[in-house]
Amino acid sequence: MKINKNKMLSFSLALLLMLPLASALLPAVSAEGMEEPKSLPAQLKYERTEKGYVWYRFETPLITLLFPANGTKPMFIWWYTNDSSKVYVVKFKGVIEYLRFILPYYNKRYQADNVTIKQVVEEKFIEPKLSSFKNSLHEQYEQYRKTIIKKLIFWLADLHPPFLPFSGCRWELSGPKLVSKDDVSYWAFNFTLKSVPFYRFRFAENNIQIRCRFYNATTTEVIDENYNYTVAAGQLKFDFVVSNWEWNIDKLNDFLDWLKEWNPELNITIPTDKAGLALWINMAFINIEDLASVKDEALSQPTDLVEGMSKMKGVIIGDQYYNVERDETSQDEKPIEATLRLRERFRERIRLHFHCGKTDVPVGFLEFVPWARILYENGTTYKYVNVTASYIAAGHHLRLFICYPYFGNYTLEHDPTIGLASAPPLPTLLTPEVIAILMLVTVIITIAILAYRRKKETINIISP
Repeated sequence: MKINKNKMLSFSLALLLMLPLASALLPAVSAEGMEEPKSLPAQLKYERTEKGYVWYRFETPLITLLFPANGTKPMFIWWYTNDSSKVYVVKFKGVIEYLRFILPYYNKRYQADNVTIKQVVEEKFIEPKLSSFKNSLHEQYEQYRKTIIKKLIFWLADLHPPFLPFSGCRWELSGPKLVSKDDVSYWAFNFTLKSVPFYRFRFAENNIQIRCRFYNATTTEVIDENYNYTVAAGQLKFDFVVSNWEWNIDKLNDFLDWLKEWNPELNITIPTDKAGLALWINMAFINIEDLASVKDEALSQPTDLVEGMSKMKGVIIGDQYYNVERDETSQDEKPIEATLRLRERFRERIRLHFHCGKTDVPVGFLEFVPWARILYENGTTYKYVNVTASYIAAGHHLRLFICYPYFGNYTLEHDPTIGLASAPPLPTLLTPEVIAILMLVTVIITIAILAYRRKKETINIISP
């Protein structure tokens, strides 16, 4: 076997360069073996900002958690108590009603607004039904169609906007209070939407809650015979609860009744299960130096100060890395694929890890189960429904949309969790660092090939 001397030297140089670089860019996760403590009794404190706003603080040896005592923006701020250099933020932006005729998850192109509903109803239901009358109506067809569409537009004018922003609404906080029963101990507090300044969303008042539990000890709780969950000490579980939601798609029933009365042959049914409700959450992290400004912003007029200060690089969703430094909000939202293909959903959780460039400390995460409970009025379970999710990079922070299918007049309950965990290793095929390594190797190999072409001298590395 013969190999060019320059080529051999070039490849040796490539290996020497690659090894330390790969080691630096893809470090081992030293926090991976961290054991979660079974008990973390939390100290509850409250503090005032310079503007006089009150915040509650839970502090344990592992985690420090802050949330507003009252205000316009439900949000949670937390960090690893022994390293406050990275502060994680989850902000609740609002809920969005959307259509699921085309995609089973939220996409901004299919919000349940007047224009989109008109387009979908017209194309998928009215036009196919009218096509059977086209030959018999002849020249009257267009006038017939215009009458129907004009009536549809009239009914659509009464719909509420698809997006209910939580900023500007007034929220009421009850608690925190310490709850102890048997071996279970947690701090309980609830955010309740009390008043909405938007007329068409007044029905949401007192009907949206974020019910929170901050656990002092690792606990398994049984909700019913089909569902139990374990929450680790120092984690915050919150139940997102919506009741008495007024669905835009339901308001089409009056139009459909009129259409049937006007012409019994135009009996159209629009499936209500093709609507959904998405909870919009922003995920970001900031420096501890920016905390005071963020705390003031959370209780003031609607702004995106948190997002503007965020230093977030990306998120790790399952085994995928997603860079959030770019602003991709002009593009379509991306589905969290695991929520579309899971089968044993009761055993699974979808976890999103913040990526902040540090791997030697516990890092923040948000997780949720890919199903939700639909409840009777008395709080017992009517059924379980699948939950999907989508996301999009928004410039150093992530927009996450947790998506719930139509639940009619029942109550929706879903239980995400936030906390700290060992940093998972970055997926080695998708990270920007690995791309940089591959580019460097390509350059080195190119240099080696050029050197090989310039000199043809070879050496025999097998024979003496």
